[in-house]
Amino acid sequence: MAKRKASLGLGAVIKEEHENIDSAPPARTESTARKISNASANKKQSIPIYVDPLLHEALHVLVFSERRNKTTFQTLFLEALDLLLEKKGLPSVAELSSGEKTINL
Repeated sequence: MAKRKASLGLGAVIKEEHENIDSAPPARTESTARKISNASANKKQSIPIYVDPLLHEALHVLVFSERRNKTTFQTLFLEALDLLLEKKGLPSVAELSSGEKTINL
């Protein structure tokens, strides 16, 4: 029996000692992906971030300069996270948020 590690929220599965660790996880069906997507949309979590006051001010200027595009701090951070995930060869923010892909540890 597999247990989900709730603190990761990325579909990481911890196998019990008697199970074969090398075995592949069960295939994800479309309905499973949809359920995960709905659960993900309803259970967003905040991540506090502390930055230097000058960086904070620069971010405010950036948000203000992008106001025509209705840019917010959140959209800036999600864009930055998307670039970081791409650089590391991981699924995009959209793929992770929709449940289309997961990161297994």
